[in-house]
Parts: sequence; C-alpha cells; structure tokens
Amino acid sequence: MLILWICNHLVKTDPQTVAKWTYSPSYQFEKLFVAYGCCVIGFLRGARPILFIDGCHLSSPYKGTLLAASTCDANNDLFPIAYAIVSAENNENWIWFLSNLKELTGSISVTLISDRHPSIIAAVEQVYDRDRHAYCYRHVKENFCVETKKLQRGIRGEVKEDAKKLLDAVCYTHFGTEFTKAVEQLRAFSPELANWLETKGDINKWAKSQFPHRRWDLITTNVAESFNSWIRKERTHSICALITEHRDKLANLLYIAKLEMTKWNNEVGPKIDKILMEHVARSEFLKAVRYGDHNVMVRGSNVDVCVNLLRKECTYLEWQMTGIPCPHACAAIKLLHSNIYTYVEECYLKSSQEKIYASSMIPIETHDMPDVNNLTLTDWENNIFLMPPTTTRSLGRLCKKRRESQFQDVHVYKCSRCDQSGHNRSKCRNPNPEKI
Repeated sequence: MLILWICNHLVKTDPQTVAKWTYSPSYQFEKLFVAYGCCVIGFLRGARPILFIDGCHLSSPYKGTLLAASTCDANNDLFPIAYAIVSAENNENWIWFLSNLKELTGSISVTLISDRHPSIIAAVEQVYDRDRHAYCYRHVKENFCVETKKLQRGIRGEVKEDAKKLLDAVCYTHFGTEFTKAVEQLRAFSPELANWLETKGDINKWAKSQFPHRRWDLITTNVAESFNSWIRKERTHSICALITEHRDKLANLLYIAKLEMTKWNNEVGPKIDKILMEHVARSEFLKAVRYGDHNVMVRGSNVDVCVNLLRKECTYLEWQMTGIPCPHACAAIKLLHSNIYTYVEECYLKSSQEKIYASSMIPIETHDMPDVNNLTLTDWENNIFLMPPTTTRSLGRLCKKRRESQFQDVHVYKCSRCDQSGHNRSKCRNPNPEKI
C-alpha cells in the first residue's frame, strides 16, 4: 500500500531518479521500475557502456520476479543500475524493463550480456541493437556439456573434460584463423558437437574473435549473478521492504566504494593492478626489439607480435579487447622505459572511478508516511493505495537452497580420524593411526 508513496518521494528527493509503476483497473499492483539518479549519472559519465541483465525469483509473500541491470566500475566491482519487480520473466515484462532502461541510456551504444533466455532475446531485438547482445559463455558451456553427455553416453568421463577444453579454445582465441582451427579440432573430436555448436550454439554471440563489438573481455554474467547474490536476503521480503532495504544497501555500497577509492596506491584499482602485474611478470620471458615510429616487435616462443604504443594496439588483439596492456605491450613499454599506467584505458583509471561515484544517495524523510494500520477517510481520498497482486502459491515446501551449477566447486569432506577424503569420522573403517 505504500509503493506509490515511496516512489513519489524517491523522485521528489532526487529528480534524477526514475520510479515507475503500473496497476490494473482494480488497483492491483503489476510492475515496478526503479533507477536511482546517482547510479544513472555514474554510468553515463564514467562507466563502460556494457550492461549485464538477468532475472531472479522473489520468495516474498507476493512472489514475482526481479529483473536487474548492472555494470562494472573502474575496479571491475559490481555497480547496480536499475531493477524491476514484475509478475514473471516473459516477453512483455522484459520489453517494458528494457524500454525504461533505454530511456536512461539514451543514444549510447550499449552492449548487453545475458543468458540465452528466449524472452530476453526477443526483448533485446525489439528495444536495443540485436548485434550488441552477447551471451554468457558459462551458460553456453553448460548447455554444451549437457549435449556432450547425450551424445557420448556410456563413454568414459574424460570425454567431457576434453570437450570442454576444445570449447574453451573456440571461445578464447583472438584471431579468425585460430578460431577456424579450434572449430576443426572440435569437429575432428566429435562432428555432432561441432554441428550443434554451429547450428544452435550462436558462436558469434560469445566467442571472442566472432563478436563484432567491444565488451572489454567480459564474457559471462558473473556481475548479474553477483547482484542476485548481493540482494538474496531482500528477495524474501515484501515489495516495500525490498525497496527500502535495497536503497539502504546500495547507499552503503556506494559509500564503501568511494572510501576504498581513496586508498588506491596507483592510478588503477587493486583488481586491475593485479592483472597488470601478472602481465608484467609474463613479459619477462619476451624479447622486444625497437623498430621506430612507436613500433616494437615482441618475440615469444612461438610467434612474433607487433606493438604500436601510440595507437595502443597489439596484433595479438588482447590489448584492444581488454584495454589493459597485454604481456607483449608490457615488454614494449619496458623497452622504452615508459610508465605502464599511462597505457591503461581511461575506463580503469581513478579519474573514471571518481566520476562513477561522484553522486551519492539522498535519504528519504518518513515523517509524513501514512500509517497503513490506521488509515483515515482523508488518507483514502488523497492517496492511491495499491492492492496486492494475484498470486498462486506452489505446492509443497518452499525451496531454500538454489540449484548448484555443474561447474560449482564441490566441498570435499575429510575424516578427522584418518585424514582421508570421502567419508567422515562416524563412518571411518580405517585402522586407528594412534594404535598402529
């Protein structure tokens, strides 16, 4: 009953905030869309034009689905943009959510990364540019492993691992020639898997060398999964409580990120600096030769690579894909005695992080909030109160644990008596080591 009051005060407190809702002719709640002004401004001013979209179930009394769009900040940390509460994950609701999101991003060419949900695919084609829709490689890999299990039924378990390695080669290659070679290796391993990949795999949506637009080497929806995990507790509460608790949690996330930014020791964040130092360590095994005009030839064990420091390009293409100097570029930078941080793309720098977190959340005063347990006739005349949506409770006990992915690391239990894995102390049948 307080959804409209909360949304109106969100917009009143911060005019840059967008809070929309829809309801039926009988005043039953249908949809809600919220995007805070500080997040929208931070995304438009300093973040990379890439969004991770996903939906997750709500286990509140009214059920429904939470649709969300998030991105990365300059340190590759979670930066939420917008969310919506809808009845289900269908075409209509995804089109409504992405249309509101499109109004925020405007004319910016945004790359979207999602799983291969049919409703998301249909909505992106209608609202955004279809060519800029990338698929999560992890979801593709899970579907690929299921297909491998069907085709290779009854064969030893190593086949699945070999197939996964061949699929990784298809995904992570940088050149078209390497991609063709990787596909042919997969075809030699299993013609059925290669045919499935070419007909149902949508290779141009997740393979690095085939996707036509830039995505900064982000090929999974881990950011969206992080948001779902981040808001897991709030998803069990009512809609009004979810709005309030999400706002408090987001305000704390923005404050902590801004505080951590002041502790950066270099021009980039700790996560980016770690990647950069790993590339510097790998560059020690490469030989760089100066060719003039900002061109450097870097020789490895198998291939020679040309690096142009002026254009920030490497013929291996890794530097262009990530925006972070690759090992070949690090070897060239070291040869010219230059500062490596000047060659990192601007979106990773502290200046971009400052733009992302320049604005902060504004608290909402609740002294004039209606008391839903003691409404007067004047309250009913001056305000619109929404009724709960029509929900159907599923049979059986509610599931509290999420279904784990097949790639989830399984915890290995060890016996505290004999220190061997596979059983616990109560089921141990090994001789007592203290008596031997």
